[in-house]
Parts: sequence; structure tokens; C-alpha cells
Amino acid sequence: MKRYAVILAGGQGTRFWPESRSNKPKQFLTLIGNRSLIQQSYDRLLDLFPPNQVLVVVGSEHLDLAKQQLPDLPLENFLVEPIGKNTAPCIGLAAVHIRKRDPSATMLVFPADHMIQGLTDFHLCLDKGIQWASNSDYLVTIGIMPSRPDTGYGYVEREEVPIDNGPPVYSVKRFVEKPDLDTAMAFVKSGRYYWNSGIFIWQVDSILNKIQLYLPELYNGLIQIEENIGTDSEDVVMRTVFHNLEAISIDYSILEKSDQILLVQGDFGWDDLGSWGALADTSASDIQGMVVKGDYVGIDNTDCFIHGQDVLIAALGVHDLVIVQSGNVVLVCDKSRTQEVRDLVQQVKEQKMEHYI
Repeated sequence: MKRYAVILAGGQGTRFWPESRSNKPKQFLTLIGNRSLIQQSYDRLLDLFPPNQVLVVVGSEHLDLAKQQLPDLPLENFLVEPIGKNTAPCIGLAAVHIRKRDPSATMLVFPADHMIQGLTDFHLCLDKGIQWASNSDYLVTIGIMPSRPDTGYGYVEREEVPIDNGPPVYSVKRFVEKPDLDTAMAFVKSGRYYWNSGIFIWQVDSILNKIQLYLPELYNGLIQIEENIGTDSEDVVMRTVFHNLEAISIDYSILEKSDQILLVQGDFGWDDLGSWGALADTSASDIQGMVVKGDYVGIDNTDCFIHGQDVLIAALGVHDLVIVQSGNVVLVCDKSRTQEVRDLVQQVKEQKMEHYI
């Protein structure tokens, strides 16, 4: 039995605008460390997977960039989405490609843009999830113990008693969408709720059976794609079928409905780096709470995140702000509202100023 890792690299990263642009979205940026987020995602899998068992799902407009950043990945392991359709079609596409190679394979799914620290504990969690998923029809997720009441994450509620230990494994009671602050505080206090990491482990047939049950139209489209893999018709069928698929998330369409979900407790350092605020929280600051990248001068500023490339950023008497300069755009926002940067991007689109995104 083989196991395959799938890196989902099709997002647009609009909450990291203006650094994240349509031609180079967040997952291809070097925001922490010396490697881009997708390169770091790939690097931390190599102890568990040879390169020929790592697949990357990427949009057609970013294929060349993905190849450039991951030169050791076999070309046939880049799976190209002609159009973004959220995570259910994306994961289904990877599943049929894996099943074509090995119908008994176990499949592990990873977002391309997360920060993970503590690789030993991370690998222990994956090994535990593989043990359960490879010998059953369970769909396994990694849940992260929350360190704060964050409203930017979805949550997973577990049952009271673990069914396995080292690290603990629980049956899942329910998935919860992003809560308000009071609800998030209650979740953290209860000790039963985990951040939804977006990391999943399952047999390839198990997830495809669930897609057939809950998303029959998607399943029928995936079967058409699977039947044409490796043929002269593959590209045409792929483009035709994928454009007609419903855009829907795997969480909403499958995981929230199934009663065969397990959670492995993740005790490693994790953040999905979903916004400038999240990056600020994970970055080292000075005694005034300032996080600065680039040329900066300031007087009487506290608790700000400043990120510049080509110009001097000068600030006077400001607090709790994010100030980002990238190319032809300067972003200034309250640090508590960085999740809403995507709404600014939408306004830019509506005002037909696409050259800024």
C-alpha cells in the first residue's frame, strides 16, 4: 500500500493583498523563513513521501510558477485546475489521479500556505492518522488545540473520551463555521473544540465513496476525468467537465454530513497565516510591539505591523495598524480587521482597477 501527499495550491490569497497578487498569490510568497510557503509545505513532507508520491493541485495560470518553485517534483505530479472550484472538486481530482496509480492508496491532503513548527510532533500526528485511515473507512482530520479565541478559523468539536492515545484520537461530534468572539471564547474554555487545520487523511476509495454519496454530480464528472487520464482526450475532457462542476468545499459538502470522522489532536505549532494580522501574531516584535520589514522611521508608534519593499515608510503616533507597501499599492488598516482585506480587493475589482490586483 502506498500513501500520497496532495498539496492544495489553488488559492488566491486575497487577504494578503497587496503583496499577494493574481500573478503571484500568497502560497508562492516568502513570508516567513527563506522559502516560499508552498516550498516549505513540500520540504516538510519529504521525510515521509518520496517526490513521486507528492502531488500538487494548482491553477493553470500558476503552473509555470509552481514548476519553477518545485523543480524536483515530477512534471506528471502537477495536477492543473482550469478554473478554481473550491476544495471538493480539487480533492476529488487528486483522488481519481491517485486511484488510477494505486486503488488501495492512502491520501493525505495539505494546504499549501500554512506555517507548521515541531516537525517530530507533526509527523507523529500524520502517522497516527494513517494508521486509522488506512485500515478503515474513516475520514481523519488533524485538529489543533487553540491557543486563543480566534474568529478567523473554523472549529471541530470532539466527543469526550479518546478512542486512542499517543497522540489522542477522538470521534468528531460536529464541525462549526467561523464563530463570533464570545462563541470562540466559550469554545476555547470548554477544551473540546479544535481549530480545523484543513489537513485530512483517508483511503482514496473512502473519500470517493463519500463524494458519490453526497455529491453525485461531482462524482460523475470525476469518473469522466478518471476514464480519460493518459489519453489524447484528457485535456479536453478535463476542461469541459471541470467548468461545469459546482464550486463547494469539502468541509461543507462531506465532513459536516458524515458520521465517520476522526480527529487526531495536533500539539505542534500551527497557523494558517490567513491574514496580515496572523503573520503579525507569529512574528517577533520589539519592545513597543512593532514588527517591521523594510525601510522605516517612526516616533511614538506601538503594536504595528509594517511591511515595505521599495519605499521608506514613516509613521508618527499610530497604534495597532497594519501598513503594507507592495509595488503600486499601499494598504493601511486596523490590525483587528485584516480578515476584511479581501473586501477591499473586491471593491478594487468592482471599480475596474484590476491592474492593482
